[in-house]
Amino acid sequence: MRRLSVVLGAGVLVLVAALGSEAWYLWGAASPVPSPSRPVVVGDIDARTAVATAATDAAAIFSTSWRRYDTHLGQVTPLMTGAMAARYRSTAGPVRARVVAAHTTTVTRVAASGVVRATPAQVQALLFLDQRTTSGDGPPSYAARRALVTMVHTESGWLVANVQTR
Repeated sequence: MRRLSVVLGAGVLVLVAALGSEAWYLWGAASPVPSPSRPVVVGDIDARTAVATAATDAAAIFSTSWRRYDTHLGQVTPLMTGAMAARYRSTAGPVRARVVAAHTTTVTRVAASGVVRATPAQVQALLFLDQRTTSGDGPPSYAARRALVTMVHTESGWLVANVQTR
């Protein structure tokens, strides 16, 4: 009987130690900070989800048609943070007149994407965009662009906080 008590006691101690170390791992360790040697400090699934959202949202943001320009604004601004949506609307106004006058349509497709930096709250995604633009009855033009898209995690999910194109 004494031997059973010792074995059970040792088992309980091992279990308590394992639970304690797991609790410390989950709640006691500080979150890692991104650095040049370790720019991604979030799980692969979270990073991929944010990059996939950035790709989908960027394709929607950079695709537009002169026929539905105002509708387009209403559809893409909810994909952005409030500050980004305000910046986007302020630049969309002057562009609208040119797009409508020239009967311009742009279709954007994301050719490739990847994560640059990632934390649980913010992800920077590098996107390679292929754009096909037509104006009036003219022949289409093609452009390849890069976009660095900053996504932030909110209660609503991942939202576009900034876009830098080249």
